[in-house]
Amino acid sequence: MTVINMKRVSELSALLLLLVGLPVTAFGNAHPHPRADSLPYLDQSTYIRNMAVRAHIGGDNRRWKMQMMSLGERRFLIQGGKPKGSVIEVTDPLNPVVINEDAFVGNQLQLGYNADIGKWILMTGAAPPLIRATTEFPHGKYDDPGADARVKNHEGLRGVRFYDATDPYDIKLLSEFSTDLGDPARKKQTGGGTHRDYYDGGKYAFLDAAPDDSFTHQESPVRVHSHGVMVVDVSDPAAPKHVSHWWLPGQREDEQEEYKAWREHGDGESFTGLHGAFYVPRKLENGGKLSFSPWGSLGVFIHDFSDPAAPKLVGRFQGPYKPGGIAFHSVDVARVDRGFVIGAPETLNPDCNEPYHHSYIIDISDPANPQEISTLPIPRPPEEAPYDNFCQKRGRFGPHNPPHLKAPGKADPDFTCYTFFNAGLQCYDISEPAYPRISSYFIPPQGGDLDKPGSYTRNTDNVFIEWDRKLIWAATDTGLYLLTTPELGDPVLEPQPISEWNLPDLNRVAD
Repeated sequence: MTVINMKRVSELSALLLLLVGLPVTAFGNAHPHPRADSLPYLDQSTYIRNMAVRAHIGGDNRRWKMQMMSLGERRFLIQGGKPKGSVIEVTDPLNPVVINEDAFVGNQLQLGYNADIGKWILMTGAAPPLIRATTEFPHGKYDDPGADARVKNHEGLRGVRFYDATDPYDIKLLSEFSTDLGDPARKKQTGGGTHRDYYDGGKYAFLDAAPDDSFTHQESPVRVHSHGVMVVDVSDPAAPKHVSHWWLPGQREDEQEEYKAWREHGDGESFTGLHGAFYVPRKLENGGKLSFSPWGSLGVFIHDFSDPAAPKLVGRFQGPYKPGGIAFHSVDVARVDRGFVIGAPETLNPDCNEPYHHSYIIDISDPANPQEISTLPIPRPPEEAPYDNFCQKRGRFGPHNPPHLKAPGKADPDFTCYTFFNAGLQCYDISEPAYPRISSYFIPPQGGDLDKPGSYTRNTDNVFIEWDRKLIWAATDTGLYLLTTPELGDPVLEPQPISEWNLPDLNRVAD
């Protein structure tokens, strides 16, 4: 049952203000669209409320996704990057140290401890490049006659790589797996590869994949392929094996009747396919059954994985039809024990040149009938900022990533954060799911160069929370920041072994 939140009337009014003057048609994800009231510069100020900065590592290559591993009381953040990812020791959080700068290939990563073989296993994704908008081709693949060929002729792996990360100083490649199921060593492979995957150290990995070039019913200007979920048996990470692939009827080019029935059919803007990650909160081999995943405009899907070789769709939640962006980019399942998940979007265009998609708190107590509880409030600029709303600040404005599901300690039931690109890190009090509120924020200086489109569009990109030490790591284009907030309680600013992780049966713990 939908809860009408009367306290949110002012936020809905703010949304209308944000969308004033937006064009009907949105375009690709790097081409700027300055408004008459846009700032003529990048904002170099820092804004902070109810938080404190405790440490900082500089550099524009610190905005990528993060995972954590431990060796005794030593803790390491594994962070993706282009072209290679790095390892940062954060045992002493006030003095983080990069110990392995070019450790592995990949910026999409998953890390888990495989107890059966006694190793930390790192999985990274590989895919052809996304399509970028330019002044010449502002509508991505629909304007650029060479875009489709560039994607399909791209050479190299389309799939995942598995590494032994047990020694963070020397991460070793174990295997490669192509999602088109061919030899991963081939120069020319087919399909979309992977983008955001999930692996928990157990028997199965869940890949966001399009295995061949028949998966073409992707309306978004920034992608050629429409992805589904591929299940892979990784009992032996050196020899992964395909188990199954599931997609929504209509995603393939030979499924025209189903495709024509979609509300998104032919709109040229909606993101129609799995974006990942495809989360299974409890390992299937240990009794897990349900999964939760974001499929862009198609909605948040709930699957039954009682048989991993034959997944079944049991529930689906869709927001209102608003072409543009990625309506559901992530699903935060850290609070399924409270009966809800949070489905959040990703803004693609700078300068608010697309509809604003809300982040929904979704009641999943009946998996077959998920229902809206409320939406997260829209951030507003600090009073001291030189703009009235974030649409005036250059770059992208909107949600991107929540804290990663796999983290030490137990996720706070009443507190979470989202990265918001040019609005920094916005943190929420969700103690009353029907009435969430913004309780703290950190907005760092903007990186990039205003004269180089695309260089300043991913300001605050990722966040990782050590729930047990009450430490927040914000990954941005001006460095990696360590933050604390009184909302989590007193931080632990010294080494501490990990005694539990956020998910059951996850990773190794201190003896």
